[in-house]
Amino acid sequence: MELTKEQTQRVEHYLNVKQIDYIDIRLEIFDHIISDIEEKMELEKLDFDTSFYAITDKWNKHLKDTSSFYFGVMYSAPKIILEKAKKYYKKWFFLSLLSYSIPLILIDKLNIILSTKIENILNIVFYSIILICLLSFAYLFVNKDTKKVKTTYSFVLKTQSLGILIGFLILFGLRFLSEKGVLNSFNVGFLSMYILNLFCYFYFYKKHKETIKKYKIS
Repeated sequence: MELTKEQTQRVEHYLNVKQIDYIDIRLEIFDHIISDIEEKMELEKLDFDTSFYAITDKWNKHLKDTSSFYFGVMYSAPKIILEKAKKYYKKWFFLSLLSYSIPLILIDKLNIILSTKIENILNIVFYSIILICLLSFAYLFVNKDTKKVKTTYSFVLKTQSLGILIGFLILFGLRFLSEKGVLNSFNVGFLSMYILNLFCYFYFYKKHKETIKKYKIS
């Protein structure tokens, strides 16, 4: 049994109320709900209103606003969006931890003492990397278009934006070398994690742009 235009608009309004405005998943959810309602009306010989309330009641738990450990309690989204975002981001979360811990362990184990000349070169290298990261992040942040068009990827971008900015501010206050010419393993590890997080941001920026292009939204 095919729904009328007014009935499909009712489903659209339901999704608007639940803030399902992520373009990469809205159509999928819309089609599922429509199919569920049509099937229930057909098999159980029910009217639209009864079927609509029964199906949307089932979907409410999937569309409930929630948060996650991976993104922090300050960021929330409908559960179905959050689960999809977690699936995409989880590997980057663990890579971030590794990017911090590996330099930390290696530097502590090797305990290399550097000459003054090498110290000066490394300081230039470290702060040049920070500057490049800042410019790259600024470009991605300005051009991400997450306000006009939302995707699951843009949700991840939103959760990472503040962290990268805070990381940059912290990095400029760090010393990578001690007075004795020894690398500070904690600070170098933090820089390594910051660089990895920037790559992560670029990855989700690219996916967000590809999704917009896929759905032909300018």
